[in-house]
Amino acid sequence: MEKKSIIKRQRRGIELIRTGRGYSLGELREAGLNSFVIARARGITVDVLRKTIHSENVEQLKPIVKEVLEPRRTNSKKRSRKTTKEGKAEQQQK
Repeated sequence: MEKKSIIKRQRRGIELIRTGRGYSLGELREAGLNSFVIARARGITVDVLRKTIHSENVEQLKPIVKEVLEPRRTNSKKRSRKTTKEGKAEQQQK
């Protein structure tokens, strides 16, 4: 499950931290993902209105982006769709 982004703000000298609606575009770029469309398609929440970049959010995003950008493993051997008669004939020839 994805962790929520954090937002920091100061009010009267006190720093307040709360959970955000999503990661900013700058945080996505620093984590290595340039397209927010891909991020949204993979389930990463994006807040396009945010402009700030927090290092904590970037560190949370790096392993998530690594999973997203990692190519999916595929079987190198493709199964042929031969009928049972053709398959039996090839086995008998060998």
